[in-house]
Amino acid sequence: MNAFETNEEPAYVPGLGDWTTDARTGRVGSVVSWDGSTLTLRAPNGEEWDTAEFRRPTTRELLVPRVAEANRRTRRGL
Repeated sequence: MNAFETNEEPAYVPGLGDWTTDARTGRVGSVVSWDGSTLTLRAPNGEEWDTAEFRRPTTRELLVPRVAEANRRTRRGL
């Protein structure tokens, strides 16, 4: 039996560089490494942290890092 037969959503497995939400804190970061159970995420400000509980970010959550990056590029004149 697979996910299609049980109507369950497949487990979320983010790739390197994907934006992901830390399910414990609600913080959003870009995946910089994964050892199979723990993700290392990097926030738009460069801070990194580890989490074993993560989920796919909502559309609203994705706006925060994207706006922060756009603002950073604007300040640099890029």
